[in-house]
Amino acid sequence: MSIDENNAYRITERLAFPRLVGSEGELKAREVVVDEFKKAGYEDVIREKFKTSMYNWIMARYLFIPLGAFLILLALSLYVSPFLTLGLIAVLLIIAAKALGMVNSSEITLSKNEKNNFETENFYVKLKSKNSKATVVFLGHWDSKSQTFPASIRVAVIVISAFGALLMLLVFLIISIVKIFFPFDNLLLLLNNILLYMCIFVAIVGFLNYFNKTGNVSPGAIDNAASVGTVIELARYFKENPVDNIDFVFLTPSSEELNLGGAKHFIQAHKSEFNPKSSYFINFDCIGGTGLIRLITAYGIPRKSSSKKLNNLLVASSKELNIETKVVYLPTGAWSDFMPIIQEGFEACWLASQGALKHVHTTKDNMSIVTKEGLKNGLLLSVEVVNKLNKEFS
Repeated sequence: MSIDENNAYRITERLAFPRLVGSEGELKAREVVVDEFKKAGYEDVIREKFKTSMYNWIMARYLFIPLGAFLILLALSLYVSPFLTLGLIAVLLIIAAKALGMVNSSEITLSKNEKNNFETENFYVKLKSKNSKATVVFLGHWDSKSQTFPASIRVAVIVISAFGALLMLLVFLIISIVKIFFPFDNLLLLLNNILLYMCIFVAIVGFLNYFNKTGNVSPGAIDNAASVGTVIELARYFKENPVDNIDFVFLTPSSEELNLGGAKHFIQAHKSEFNPKSSYFINFDCIGGTGLIRLITAYGIPRKSSSKKLNNLLVASSKELNIETKVVYLPTGAWSDFMPIIQEGFEACWLASQGALKHVHTTKDNMSIVTKEGLKNGLLLSVEVVNKLNKEFS
């Protein structure tokens, strides 16, 4: 049997409605996902419940307010004493290190306020091969959310704020050290004024994130119903077209939109079941749109690489299939389920469609931006990568 992008499109269409964790739509979506796995030939759908929280997104809205205030305070401190500036830089770096630790954690952070916590479910099925020499996990989260700003604006706000703050810290560090040894008061006064205005600008941009509230009005077709359709169609295809050496897990996590909760829960609960040297996680997030496919090869601050092996296989496969791809470094502002998996030492990658970002988390994320060609490209790339791995382990 051949790959069927029409089936992936049908599943996407069926799931394209608001389904934020904790909403009525979420309960409906759970049953849709289970039903579609069964239609694909899997009666034993594994359902794993876990607790997740809105905590991270609540914190994210307020995080840049104290950061902006601190930057302005930093600029003012340079008028007083370079030693005071250096002290404030040290404090901010300690706080930033703790914040990055929380962001990169593989644990789910729950709120002390129980009304912000929810119980939800991951769904997955397994397919064993004859020789079981390696494992491929296909995953795509099934929950959705809306926000005041489209994802592209959110990314821009966070990138400007984060990199602006880092740049200001570096500049203040250098100037403070220079001022201690080489006072240059007249020039410094002008420089102080310029830096103060720059800090105010970064603070204002960061403050915009406060208005980016989370809601439940986006149909979430590209983000991420199309990925669920892709995962379930791959589950159907490989059941009908088994390979000899690769075991499969077809996973649809929940709570990606809150704090990558489903992926965190899954990898913490099951990491002992996977061999890091022969397990490969292929994450779909915002697949199925028009244009080229983005392959996120690195992310985060500091920079962290995704799976070089999977990335190389995907680039080679895309050239053979004449499917246009682009490698991307995503410093901050967007997150996906492959991140906690990489954090635990596994090979993982992320595929996304180029043209999807401007509509993500808005009411325009509907079936009008999902294309069968985009779905087919993601499916064909995945099948080709599996075929290459199967040959490698033969």
